[in-house]
Amino acid sequence: MISNERQYRITKAEAERFKRTLAEFEPKGDSHKGIHPRLIQAERDALQSQLDDLLHEIAEYEALKSGSIPVISIDSFDELADGLIKARIGAGLSQKALADRLHLKEQQIQRYESERYASASFQRLQDIASAIGIQIRKEILLPLVPTNFKTLAEKLRQAGVDHEFLLSRLLPSADAAKADGSVSEADESALVKKTVAILSRIFGWTSEALFNPAPLSPPRYAAATARFKLPAGRIQRATSLYAAYANYLAVVVLKSCEPLPRQSIPVDAKAFRQAILGRYGEVTLKSVLRFAWDLGIPVLPLKDRGTFHGACWRYDARNVIVLKQNSRNLARWLFDLIHEIFHAGQNPDAPSLEVIEADETSAERRDSREEIAASQFAGDVVLDDRAEELAQACVSAAQGSVERLKGVVPAIAGRHGVDVGALANYMAFRLSWQGINWWGAAANLQKDSGDPLAVARDVFLERFPFAIEAEIDRQLLERAFQ
Repeated sequence: MISNERQYRITKAEAERFKRTLAEFEPKGDSHKGIHPRLIQAERDALQSQLDDLLHEIAEYEALKSGSIPVISIDSFDELADGLIKARIGAGLSQKALADRLHLKEQQIQRYESERYASASFQRLQDIASAIGIQIRKEILLPLVPTNFKTLAEKLRQAGVDHEFLLSRLLPSADAAKADGSVSEADESALVKKTVAILSRIFGWTSEALFNPAPLSPPRYAAATARFKLPAGRIQRATSLYAAYANYLAVVVLKSCEPLPRQSIPVDAKAFRQAILGRYGEVTLKSVLRFAWDLGIPVLPLKDRGTFHGACWRYDARNVIVLKQNSRNLARWLFDLIHEIFHAGQNPDAPSLEVIEADETSAERRDSREEIAASQFAGDVVLDDRAEELAQACVSAAQGSVERLKGVVPAIAGRHGVDVGALANYMAFRLSWQGINWWGAAANLQKDSGDPLAVARDVFLERFPFAIEAEIDRQLLERAFQ
Protein backbone atom coordinates (compact mmCIF):
# COMPACT_ATOMS: atom_id res chain seq x y z
CA MET A 1 0.00 0.00 0.00
CA ILE A 2 1.05 3.63 -0.52
CA SER A 3 2.06 5.30 2.72
CA ASN A 4 3.46 8.70 1.66
CA GLU A 5 3.51 11.26 -1.15
CA ARG A 6 6.76 10.03 -2.64
CA GLN A 7 5.39 6.51 -3.00
CA TYR A 8 2.20 8.01 -4.46
CA ARG A 9 4.15 9.83 -7.20
CA ILE A 10 6.23 6.74 -7.99
CA THR A 11 3.14 4.53 -8.14
CA LYS A 12 1.35 6.92 -10.50
CA ALA A 13 4.39 6.92 -12.78
CA GLU A 14 4.52 3.12 -12.65
CA ALA A 15 0.83 2.89 -13.54
CA GLU A 16 1.32 5.11 -16.59
CA ARG A 17 4.23 2.92 -17.71
CA PHE A 18 2.14 -0.23 -17.36
CA LYS A 19 -0.67 1.39 -19.37
CA ARG A 20 1.77 2.14 -22.19
CA THR A 21 3.23 -1.38 -22.06
CA LEU A 22 -0.20 -2.97 -22.24
CA ALA A 23 -1.22 -0.72 -25.10
CA GLU A 24 1.88 -1.80 -27.03
CA PHE A 25 1.81 -5.48 -25.97
CA GLU A 26 2.01 -7.73 -29.00
CA PRO A 27 4.23 -10.82 -29.34
CA LYS A 28 6.85 -10.07 -32.00
CA GLY A 29 8.98 -12.39 -34.12
CA ASP A 30 10.21 -15.45 -32.23
CA SER A 31 9.92 -13.78 -28.82
CA HIS A 32 7.16 -16.21 -27.80
CA LYS A 33 8.11 -19.15 -30.02
CA GLY A 34 7.59 -22.47 -28.27
CA ILE A 35 5.66 -20.90 -25.40
CA HIS A 36 2.23 -22.28 -24.66
CA PRO A 37 -0.52 -19.78 -25.62
CA ARG A 38 -1.93 -20.01 -22.09
CA LEU A 39 1.39 -18.77 -20.71
CA ILE A 40 1.44 -15.92 -23.25
CA GLN A 41 -2.03 -14.98 -22.05
CA ALA A 42 -0.77 -15.30 -18.48
CA GLU A 43 1.96 -12.76 -19.29
CA ARG A 44 -0.62 -10.33 -20.63
CA ASP A 45 -2.86 -10.99 -17.64
CA ALA A 46 0.08 -10.43 -15.30
CA LEU A 47 0.67 -6.97 -16.76
CA GLN A 48 -3.02 -6.14 -16.40
CA SER A 49 -3.05 -7.51 -12.85
CA GLN A 50 -0.07 -5.36 -11.86
CA LEU A 51 -1.73 -2.29 -13.39
CA ASP A 52 -4.96 -3.08 -11.53
CA ASP A 53 -3.02 -3.39 -8.26
CA LEU A 54 -1.33 -0.02 -8.81
CA LEU A 55 -4.60 1.69 -9.72
CA HIS A 56 -6.24 0.21 -6.62
CA GLU A 57 -3.42 1.53 -4.41
CA ILE A 58 -3.66 4.97 -6.01
CA ALA A 59 -7.44 5.12 -5.60
CA GLU A 60 -7.23 3.96 -1.98
CA TYR A 61 -4.56 6.55 -1.12
CA GLU A 62 -6.48 9.36 -2.82
CA ALA A 63 -9.68 8.36 -1.02
CA LEU A 64 -7.87 8.32 2.34
CA LYS A 65 -6.24 11.69 1.66
CA SER A 66 -9.58 13.22 0.73
CA GLY A 67 -11.08 12.28 4.08
CA SER A 68 -13.97 10.47 2.43
CA ILE A 69 -13.39 7.23 4.39
CA PRO A 70 -14.69 7.69 7.95
CA VAL A 71 -14.09 4.09 9.12
CA ILE A 72 -11.10 1.83 8.53
CA SER A 73 -12.27 -1.79 8.59
CA ILE A 74 -9.96 -4.67 9.46
CA ASP A 75 -10.89 -8.34 9.49
CA SER A 76 -8.21 -9.62 11.86
CA PHE A 77 -5.46 -8.52 14.21
CA ASP A 78 -3.02 -9.26 11.38
CA GLU A 79 -4.42 -6.24 9.53
CA LEU A 80 -3.95 -3.82 12.42
CA ALA A 81 -0.70 -2.40 11.02
CA ASP A 82 -2.25 -1.55 7.65
CA GLY A 83 -5.23 -0.12 9.52
CA LEU A 84 -2.99 2.22 11.52
CA ILE A 85 -1.22 3.41 8.35
CA LYS A 86 -4.53 4.06 6.60
CA ALA A 87 -5.85 5.86 9.69
CA ARG A 88 -2.79 8.13 9.75
CA ILE A 89 -3.27 9.05 6.11
CA GLY A 90 -7.01 9.53 6.60
CA ALA A 91 -6.34 11.81 9.56
CA GLY A 92 -4.23 14.04 7.32
CA LEU A 93 -0.99 13.25 9.14
CA SER A 94 2.32 12.80 7.36
CA GLN A 95 4.86 10.37 8.78
CA LYS A 96 6.80 13.36 10.14
CA ALA A 97 3.72 14.85 11.78
CA LEU A 98 2.96 11.58 13.55
CA ALA A 99 6.60 11.28 14.62
CA ASP A 100 6.49 14.80 16.07
CA ARG A 101 3.42 13.92 18.15
CA LEU A 102 5.26 10.91 19.57
CA HIS A 103 8.58 12.76 19.99
CA LEU A 104 10.25 10.34 17.61
CA LYS A 105 12.33 10.77 14.47
CA GLU A 106 10.49 10.58 11.15
CA GLN A 107 12.75 7.67 10.16
CA GLN A 108 11.38 5.61 13.07
CA ILE A 109 7.81 5.93 11.81
CA GLN A 110 9.01 5.11 8.29
CA ARG A 111 10.69 2.00 9.65
CA TYR A 112 7.64 0.97 11.68
CA GLU A 113 5.40 1.30 8.65
CA SER A 114 7.77 -0.38 6.20
CA GLU A 115 7.94 -3.46 8.47
CA ARG A 116 4.23 -3.20 9.34
CA TYR A 117 4.95 -2.47 13.03
CA ALA A 118 6.60 -5.90 13.47
CA SER A 119 9.08 -4.54 16.04
CA ALA A 120 6.63 -2.24 17.85
CA SER A 121 5.57 -3.12 21.39
CA PHE A 122 1.94 -3.28 22.44
CA GLN A 123 2.41 -0.01 24.33
CA ARG A 124 3.83 1.62 21.22
CA LEU A 125 0.81 0.51 19.17
CA GLN A 126 -1.45 2.07 21.80
CA ASP A 127 0.60 5.29 21.64
CA ILE A 128 0.32 5.34 17.83
CA ALA A 129 -3.45 4.89 17.95
CA SER A 130 -3.77 7.63 20.58
CA ALA A 131 -1.55 10.05 18.63
CA ILE A 132 -3.65 9.55 15.49
CA GLY A 133 -6.80 9.94 17.56
CA ILE A 134 -8.58 6.72 16.71
CA GLN A 135 -10.54 4.06 18.55
CA ILE A 136 -10.13 0.35 17.86
CA ARG A 137 -12.99 -2.06 18.42
CA LYS A 138 -12.72 -5.71 17.39
CA GLU A 139 -14.45 -8.91 18.42
CA ILE A 140 -12.57 -12.00 19.58
CA LEU A 141 -13.17 -14.91 17.22
CA LEU A 142 -14.13 -18.30 18.68
CA PRO A 143 -13.14 -21.68 17.15
CA LEU A 144 -15.10 -22.30 13.98
CA VAL A 145 -16.50 -25.51 12.44
CA PRO A 146 -16.98 -24.84 8.69
CA THR A 147 -20.30 -25.86 7.12
CA ASN A 148 -19.96 -24.25 3.67
CA PHE A 149 -17.44 -22.35 1.53
CA LYS A 150 -18.00 -19.07 3.36
CA THR A 151 -17.29 -20.53 6.79
CA LEU A 152 -14.38 -22.55 5.40
CA ALA A 153 -12.89 -19.32 4.05
CA GLU A 154 -13.42 -17.72 7.47
CA LYS A 155 -11.53 -20.54 9.20
CA LEU A 156 -8.73 -20.15 6.68
CA ARG A 157 -8.64 -16.41 7.36
CA GLN A 158 -8.30 -17.09 11.08
CA ALA A 159 -5.39 -19.39 10.23
CA GLY A 160 -3.70 -16.64 8.23
CA VAL A 161 -4.85 -17.43 4.67
CA ASP A 162 -6.09 -14.07 3.38
CA HIS A 163 -9.38 -14.28 1.47
CA GLU A 164 -8.00 -12.32 -1.48
CA PHE A 165 -4.98 -14.64 -1.61
CA LEU A 166 -7.30 -17.66 -1.58
CA LEU A 167 -9.25 -16.31 -4.56
CA SER A 168 -6.41 -14.82 -6.57
CA ARG A 169 -3.68 -17.43 -6.06
CA LEU A 170 -5.11 -20.76 -4.93
CA LEU A 171 -8.43 -21.17 -6.73
CA PRO A 172 -8.71 -21.27 -10.56
CA SER A 173 -10.26 -18.11 -12.03
CA ALA A 174 -13.62 -19.73 -12.75
CA ASP A 175 -13.94 -21.09 -9.22
CA ALA A 176 -12.82 -17.79 -7.69
CA ALA A 177 -15.62 -16.06 -9.59
CA LYS A 178 -18.14 -18.55 -8.21
CA ALA A 179 -16.80 -18.09 -4.68
CA ASP A 180 -17.52 -14.37 -4.82
CA GLY A 181 -21.13 -14.83 -5.95
CA SER A 182 -24.18 -16.90 -5.15
CA VAL A 183 -23.94 -20.53 -6.26
CA SER A 184 -26.19 -23.56 -6.20
CA GLU A 185 -25.80 -26.18 -3.50
CA ALA A 186 -24.19 -28.59 -5.97
CA ASP A 187 -21.74 -25.97 -7.23
CA GLU A 188 -20.84 -24.97 -3.69
CA SER A 189 -20.21 -28.59 -2.76
CA ALA A 190 -17.89 -28.96 -5.76
CA LEU A 191 -16.17 -25.67 -4.87
CA VAL A 192 -15.54 -26.79 -1.28
CA LYS A 193 -14.21 -30.14 -2.51
CA LYS A 194 -11.78 -28.48 -4.91
CA THR A 195 -10.66 -25.98 -2.26
CA VAL A 196 -9.94 -28.79 0.21
CA ALA A 197 -7.94 -30.67 -2.47
CA ILE A 198 -5.80 -27.57 -3.15
CA LEU A 199 -5.24 -26.82 0.54
CA SER A 200 -4.27 -30.41 1.21
CA ARG A 201 -1.86 -30.37 -1.72
CA ILE A 202 -0.11 -27.17 -0.69
CA PHE A 203 -0.36 -27.01 3.12
CA GLY A 204 -0.95 -30.65 4.02
CA TRP A 205 -4.26 -29.87 5.77
CA THR A 206 -6.61 -32.85 5.64
CA SER A 207 -10.38 -32.62 5.28
CA GLU A 208 -10.67 -33.72 8.90
CA ALA A 209 -8.42 -30.89 10.08
CA LEU A 210 -10.31 -28.33 7.99
CA PHE A 211 -13.75 -29.37 9.24
CA ASN A 212 -13.24 -29.58 12.99
CA PRO A 213 -13.08 -26.76 15.58
CA ALA A 214 -9.35 -27.12 16.34
CA PRO A 215 -7.10 -24.38 14.90
CA LEU A 216 -5.13 -25.38 11.82
CA SER A 217 -1.52 -26.30 12.51
CA PRO A 218 1.37 -24.58 10.68
CA PRO A 219 2.24 -26.33 7.42
CA ARG A 220 5.26 -28.55 7.02
CA TYR A 221 6.86 -28.08 3.68
CA ALA A 222 10.57 -28.72 3.63
CA ALA A 223 13.11 -31.51 3.63
CA ALA A 224 15.57 -29.63 5.78
CA THR A 225 15.48 -27.29 8.74
CA ALA A 226 15.52 -23.59 7.93
CA ARG A 227 18.72 -21.83 8.92
CA PHE A 228 16.84 -18.73 9.99
CA LYS A 229 14.20 -18.50 12.62
CA LEU A 230 10.97 -17.21 11.16
CA PRO A 231 9.69 -13.94 12.66
CA ALA A 232 7.75 -14.26 15.89
CA GLY A 233 4.01 -14.18 16.52
CA ARG A 234 1.53 -13.18 13.86
CA ILE A 235 4.27 -12.59 11.27
CA GLN A 236 5.57 -16.13 11.76
CA ARG A 237 2.17 -17.52 10.80
CA ALA A 238 1.91 -15.46 7.62
CA THR A 239 5.53 -16.22 6.69
CA SER A 240 5.08 -19.96 7.23
CA LEU A 241 1.98 -20.05 5.05
CA TYR A 242 3.51 -18.09 2.21
CA ALA A 243 6.76 -20.07 2.41
CA ALA A 244 4.72 -23.27 2.10
CA TYR A 245 2.95 -21.89 -0.98
CA ALA A 246 6.22 -20.72 -2.55
CA ASN A 247 7.88 -24.04 -1.75
CA TYR A 248 5.07 -25.96 -3.43
CA LEU A 249 5.38 -23.89 -6.61
CA ALA A 250 9.18 -24.24 -6.49
CA VAL A 251 8.87 -28.02 -6.37
CA VAL A 252 6.41 -27.98 -9.31
CA VAL A 253 8.93 -25.92 -11.29
CA LEU A 254 11.84 -28.12 -10.25
CA LYS A 255 10.08 -31.31 -11.36
CA SER A 256 9.36 -29.79 -14.76
CA CYS A 257 13.00 -28.71 -15.11
CA GLU A 258 14.45 -32.17 -14.46
CA PRO A 259 15.89 -32.39 -18.04
CA LEU A 260 17.88 -29.15 -17.61
CA PRO A 261 21.64 -29.80 -17.55
CA ARG A 262 23.35 -29.00 -14.26
CA GLN A 263 26.57 -27.01 -14.20
CA SER A 264 29.03 -26.26 -11.40
CA ILE A 265 28.23 -22.93 -9.68
CA PRO A 266 31.21 -20.53 -9.48
CA VAL A 267 31.60 -19.52 -5.82
CA ASP A 268 34.39 -17.02 -6.40
CA ALA A 269 32.97 -13.57 -7.12
CA LYS A 270 35.56 -12.68 -9.73
CA ALA A 271 35.13 -15.99 -11.58
CA PHE A 272 31.34 -15.64 -11.38
CA ARG A 273 31.44 -12.15 -12.87
CA GLN A 274 33.85 -13.17 -15.64
CA ALA A 275 31.67 -16.16 -16.54
CA ILE A 276 28.63 -13.90 -17.01
CA LEU A 277 30.60 -11.28 -18.95
CA GLY A 278 32.09 -13.98 -21.16
CA ARG A 279 28.66 -15.36 -22.00
CA TYR A 280 26.43 -12.26 -22.06
CA GLY A 281 28.78 -9.27 -22.12
CA GLU A 282 27.18 -7.49 -19.14
CA VAL A 283 26.13 -8.08 -15.54
CA THR A 284 22.44 -7.19 -15.46
CA LEU A 285 19.37 -8.74 -13.91
CA LYS A 286 18.45 -10.37 -17.22
CA SER A 287 21.93 -11.75 -17.90
CA VAL A 288 22.32 -13.18 -14.38
CA LEU A 289 18.84 -14.74 -14.56
CA ARG A 290 19.79 -16.43 -17.83
CA PHE A 291 23.10 -17.51 -16.31
CA ALA A 292 21.24 -19.10 -13.37
CA TRP A 293 19.08 -21.09 -15.80
CA ASP A 294 22.25 -22.04 -17.73
CA LEU A 295 23.57 -23.52 -14.47
CA GLY A 296 20.39 -25.56 -14.14
CA ILE A 297 18.87 -23.33 -11.44
CA PRO A 298 15.26 -22.35 -12.21
CA VAL A 299 14.35 -18.91 -10.84
CA LEU A 300 10.68 -18.37 -9.96
CA PRO A 301 9.65 -14.71 -9.45
CA LEU A 302 6.65 -13.94 -7.22
CA LYS A 303 5.03 -10.59 -6.60
CA ASP A 304 2.81 -10.98 -3.54
CA ARG A 305 3.32 -8.67 -0.61
CA GLY A 306 4.10 -10.05 2.81
CA THR A 307 6.86 -11.13 5.14
CA PHE A 308 8.40 -13.78 2.90
CA HIS A 309 11.58 -12.44 1.30
CA GLY A 310 12.73 -15.15 -1.08
CA ALA A 311 14.31 -18.57 -0.74
CA CYS A 312 16.69 -21.15 -2.12
CA TRP A 313 15.75 -24.83 -1.92
CA ARG A 314 17.59 -27.95 -2.98
CA TYR A 315 15.97 -31.34 -3.46
CA ASP A 316 17.79 -34.41 -4.76
CA ALA A 317 20.84 -32.24 -5.46
CA ARG A 318 18.88 -29.81 -7.69
CA ASN A 319 18.55 -26.13 -6.73
CA VAL A 320 15.62 -23.77 -7.25
CA ILE A 321 15.42 -20.09 -6.31
CA VAL A 322 12.35 -18.04 -5.46
CA LEU A 323 12.71 -14.27 -5.83
CA LYS A 324 10.18 -12.09 -4.04
CA GLN A 325 11.13 -8.49 -3.50
CA ASN A 326 8.68 -5.62 -3.07
CA SER A 327 11.19 -3.19 -4.54
CA ARG A 328 10.73 -2.17 -8.18
CA ASN A 329 14.44 -1.51 -8.60
CA LEU A 330 16.52 -3.68 -10.93
CA ALA A 331 19.68 -3.29 -8.81
CA ARG A 332 17.94 -4.61 -5.71
CA TRP A 333 16.59 -7.69 -7.51
CA LEU A 334 20.02 -8.30 -9.03
CA PHE A 335 21.68 -8.14 -5.60
CA ASP A 336 19.12 -10.58 -4.14
CA LEU A 337 19.43 -13.00 -7.06
CA ILE A 338 23.22 -13.25 -6.81
CA HIS A 339 22.86 -13.56 -3.03
CA GLU A 340 20.62 -16.63 -3.53
CA ILE A 341 22.88 -18.17 -6.19
CA PHE A 342 25.70 -18.00 -3.63
CA HIS A 343 23.58 -20.09 -1.26
CA ALA A 344 22.88 -22.57 -4.05
CA GLY A 345 26.62 -22.96 -4.59
CA GLN A 346 27.38 -23.90 -0.99
CA ASN A 347 27.90 -27.54 0.02
CA PRO A 348 27.18 -28.80 -3.51
CA ASP A 349 27.37 -32.46 -2.45
CA ALA A 350 24.55 -32.07 0.09
CA PRO A 351 21.30 -33.50 -1.38
CA SER A 352 19.06 -30.91 0.32
CA LEU A 353 19.18 -27.25 1.31
CA GLU A 354 16.71 -24.72 2.62
CA VAL A 355 17.33 -21.02 2.96
CA ILE A 356 14.31 -18.87 3.80
CA GLU A 357 15.24 -15.22 3.80
CA ALA A 358 14.21 -13.10 6.74
CA ASP A 359 13.85 -9.32 6.44
CA GLU A 360 17.07 -7.47 5.59
CA THR A 361 16.98 -5.67 8.95
CA SER A 362 16.53 -8.85 11.03
CA ALA A 363 19.10 -10.07 13.55
CA GLU A 364 19.06 -13.48 11.84
CA ARG A 365 20.52 -12.02 8.66
CA ARG A 366 22.75 -9.50 10.41
CA ASP A 367 24.44 -12.11 12.60
CA SER A 368 24.71 -15.01 10.14
CA ARG A 369 28.18 -15.58 8.70
CA GLU A 370 26.76 -17.22 5.61
CA GLU A 371 24.36 -14.31 5.05
CA ILE A 372 27.24 -11.87 5.33
CA ALA A 373 29.30 -13.96 2.92
CA ALA A 374 26.40 -14.13 0.45
CA SER A 375 25.92 -10.36 0.48
CA GLN A 376 29.64 -9.71 0.16
CA PHE A 377 29.67 -12.08 -2.82
CA ALA A 378 26.75 -10.23 -4.43
CA GLY A 379 28.43 -6.89 -3.81
CA ASP A 380 31.72 -8.01 -5.38
CA VAL A 381 29.98 -9.47 -8.43
CA VAL A 382 28.05 -6.28 -9.25
CA LEU A 383 30.86 -3.92 -8.21
CA ASP A 384 33.69 -5.65 -10.09
CA ASP A 385 35.33 -7.17 -7.00
CA ARG A 386 35.70 -3.69 -5.42
CA ALA A 387 32.80 -3.69 -2.98
CA GLU A 388 34.83 -3.13 0.18
CA GLU A 389 37.15 -0.63 -1.50
CA LEU A 390 34.17 1.46 -2.66
CA ALA A 391 32.41 1.13 0.69
CA GLN A 392 35.47 2.47 2.49
CA ALA A 393 35.70 5.32 -0.03
CA CYS A 394 32.08 6.24 0.79
CA VAL A 395 32.71 6.15 4.55
CA SER A 396 35.82 8.27 4.16
CA ALA A 397 34.10 10.84 1.92
CA ALA A 398 31.16 11.03 4.33
CA GLN A 399 33.58 11.52 7.23
CA GLY A 400 31.78 8.82 9.19
CA SER A 401 28.39 10.56 8.93
CA VAL A 402 25.48 8.34 7.88
CA GLU A 403 23.46 11.46 7.03
CA ARG A 404 26.03 12.48 4.39
CA LEU A 405 26.07 9.10 2.65
CA LYS A 406 23.03 9.85 0.50
CA GLY A 407 24.98 12.57 -1.27
CA VAL A 408 28.31 10.74 -1.20
CA VAL A 409 27.28 7.39 -2.72
CA PRO A 410 26.22 8.80 -6.14
CA ALA A 411 29.44 10.81 -6.31
CA ILE A 412 31.64 7.78 -5.54
CA ALA A 413 29.66 5.60 -7.95
CA GLY A 414 30.10 8.16 -10.73
CA ARG A 415 33.80 8.60 -10.01
CA HIS A 416 34.45 4.85 -10.23
CA GLY A 417 32.02 4.05 -13.02
CA VAL A 418 29.74 1.71 -11.10
CA ASP A 419 25.96 1.56 -10.79
CA VAL A 420 24.59 3.85 -8.06
CA GLY A 421 21.92 1.34 -7.05
CA ALA A 422 24.43 -1.47 -6.72
CA LEU A 423 26.69 0.60 -4.48
CA ALA A 424 23.73 1.88 -2.43
CA ASN A 425 22.52 -1.67 -1.82
CA TYR A 426 25.95 -2.78 -0.69
CA MET A 427 26.26 0.20 1.65
CA ALA A 428 22.86 -0.65 3.16
CA PHE A 429 24.05 -4.20 3.74
CA ARG A 430 27.31 -2.99 5.34
CA LEU A 431 25.47 -0.56 7.62
CA SER A 432 23.10 -3.31 8.74
CA TRP A 433 26.08 -4.92 10.53
CA GLN A 434 26.02 -1.92 12.86
CA GLY A 435 22.27 -2.15 13.37
CA ILE A 436 21.66 0.85 11.05
CA ASN A 437 18.70 0.51 8.68
CA TRP A 438 19.78 2.39 5.54
CA TRP A 439 17.68 0.36 3.11
CA GLY A 440 15.14 3.16 2.70
CA ALA A 441 17.86 5.64 1.74
CA ALA A 442 19.37 3.06 -0.63
CA ALA A 443 15.98 2.62 -2.32
CA ASN A 444 15.75 6.38 -2.86
CA LEU A 445 19.01 6.25 -4.84
CA GLN A 446 17.82 3.54 -7.23
CA LYS A 447 17.19 4.35 -10.85
CA ASP A 448 13.72 3.56 -12.20
CA SER A 449 15.05 1.85 -15.33
CA GLY A 450 12.68 -1.06 -15.82
CA ASP A 451 10.32 -3.56 -14.24
CA PRO A 452 12.36 -6.26 -12.45
CA LEU A 453 9.39 -8.56 -11.96
CA ALA A 454 8.61 -8.43 -15.68
CA VAL A 455 12.28 -9.11 -16.53
CA ALA A 456 12.37 -12.16 -14.23
CA ARG A 457 9.01 -13.40 -15.50
CA ASP A 458 10.06 -13.02 -19.16
CA VAL A 459 13.23 -15.06 -18.61
CA PHE A 460 11.16 -17.68 -16.79
CA LEU A 461 8.74 -17.93 -19.74
CA GLU A 462 11.71 -18.08 -22.11
CA ARG A 463 13.41 -20.99 -20.31
CA PHE A 464 10.69 -22.98 -18.54
CA PRO A 465 9.95 -26.31 -20.34
CA PHE A 466 6.20 -26.28 -19.48
CA ALA A 467 6.20 -30.01 -18.70
CA ILE A 468 3.62 -29.97 -15.89
CA GLU A 469 1.72 -33.23 -15.48
CA ALA A 470 -1.11 -32.22 -13.12
CA GLU A 471 -3.60 -29.62 -14.38
CA ILE A 472 -4.09 -28.30 -10.85
CA ASP A 473 -0.36 -27.53 -10.65
CA ARG A 474 -0.43 -25.80 -14.03
CA GLN A 475 -3.31 -23.63 -12.85
CA LEU A 476 -1.53 -22.73 -9.60
CA LEU A 477 1.57 -21.67 -11.53
CA GLU A 478 -0.46 -19.63 -14.01
CA ARG A 479 -2.29 -17.90 -11.15
CA ALA A 480 1.06 -17.00 -9.59
CA PHE A 481 1.88 -14.94 -12.69
CA GLN A 482 -1.46 -13.11 -12.88
